Amino acid sequence: MKKLLFTFFLIASFVITKANNIQITNVSVVPANNTIKFDVSWDNGWRSGVLNNWDAAYVFFKLKLIDGTWTHIILNTTGSIIPSGFSIAKNLTDNGVELGVFLYRSSAGSGSTSITNVEVPIGNTIFASGTYDIKAFGIEMVYVPTAFYYAGDGASTNAYTNVYNFVGVSSFTDPLAASNPVSLPFFPNGYNAFYCMKYELSQGGYRDFLNVLTYTQQLNHIVPAPSAATGTYAFYNSNRNAIKIKTAGIATTTPAIFGCDADNDGTFDETTDGEYIACNYLNWPDHAAYLAWSGLRPLTEFEFEKACRGVQLPVAGEYAWGNNQIDNNIYTLANPNQESEIVSNSSASIGNANYNATFPNFPYNGPLRNGIFATAISNRITSGGGFYGIMDLSGNLAERVVTTATAQGQGFKGKKAEISLPTDGYAYTAGLPVDWPGALNTGAGGYMNGATIANGLIYRGGGYGSGGNNLRISDRPFVIPNNNTDRTTMNNVGVRGCVTAPL
Repeated sequence: MKKLLFTFFLIASFVITKANNIQITNVSVVPANNTIKFDVSWDNGWRSGVLNNWDAAYVFFKLKLIDGTWTHIILNTTGSIIPSGFSIAKNLTDNGVELGVFLYRSSAGSGSTSITNVEVPIGNTIFASGTYDIKAFGIEMVYVPTAFYYAGDGASTNAYTNVYNFVGVSSFTDPLAASNPVSLPFFPNGYNAFYCMKYELSQGGYRDFLNVLTYTQQLNHIVPAPSAATGTYAFYNSNRNAIKIKTAGIATTTPAIFGCDADNDGTFDETTDGEYIACNYLNWPDHAAYLAWSGLRPLTEFEFEKACRGVQLPVAGEYAWGNNQIDNNIYTLANPNQESEIVSNSSASIGNANYNATFPNFPYNGPLRNGIFATAISNRITSGGGFYGIMDLSGNLAERVVTTATAQGQGFKGKKAEISLPTDGYAYTAGLPVDWPGALNTGAGGYMNGATIANGLIYRGGGYGSGGNNLRISDRPFVIPNNNTDRTTMNNVGVRGCVTAPL
């Protein structure tokens, strides 16, 4: 990481975080305004004048302290500067603290998006002349507007009973729940607007997360010790996970540095190293920690179904692209492990998805690049996209979401966890009741460390190793039956988060 010495004005030393084509550049601090100034761009941006929804760049910042640890930069809720043609929304905690911003088009349009000279005011730090390390992080999100929707299709395994205008529902029948009807007065039912990650978490995104943790925090979110030798896999040498130790850490004092090396040449983070591939092998404590650290929360089952189906009537056995037709030919990859990774023989007429009838042969049997089926000529069906433009909801990696089938899942109210991870690196929710699945109640809050059974979760949408039936929007094969910490069973599971939309 380069260091820059400040003279009459301050320019922050920074790392550009590039995930799902988001690039954050020209990051600087303006001391006179106590703001962070930056440019952000991403490919294939859009805003729909028909559906009143859009994609957005969620941007947040971390600051390296004198002791070498990283802290979240809280933003001020007033005083942002945004160029004409674009809008800004704030990601707030339950008590009104601003964690980051959503940037998006102000009017209908599509194409490459570039926003320059954005300024966001800093709330928790006063910057004077000096040398600072700041990292800017970007996640591509999709705004799902307030709207009615149907849950269930009447045909898939253990599907919900069809429900119209879900805002008015206070109880319903859940085939998987121990008692019926189920009452959910505060459970996020999906009717209200929310922002959802457009793609599953990439391997580059998880690498960036690991690289701002302490040694002890890293220890709880990878398989080997962070002090293992350079080139050691952070998880397993299988199913296309290519995150490795780039520089070994020193036990308890110096964290490791992680990189991607899918081409196995010992040179990290090249264009051929797979950082855009969806990240598997993450257990629930890993999943929860990443969401807490980024200011997001888990999706619920209802939010998942709305993200897939939108306001359309259910189709029996339908997939995220709105019908029940799915390709079943084995895929061939071109440009493997690159940002341009593509399936060269995907269907031009029916739904495409990475699952057990289509995933490419060894060594590419695993998750594919996020959004791989969306091309310049694809439509919703052939891209495999959901109603609102969220990708890979059917296939690639299974979605781990909060369920209504158990009392613990029903207790979820959509709260965020603390943005700053504790010394052990596990997600933490302050206060009672603790409502994230699997949280160990300590009397002052709860940790998502797998110490209790995380029976408030369920898998939805299927992954590359799943049968076609499990990719259906409404398929609910079973509630996750264990504490969800065994990473050896997580090769087919990914991470996606959301947040209740700012008012």
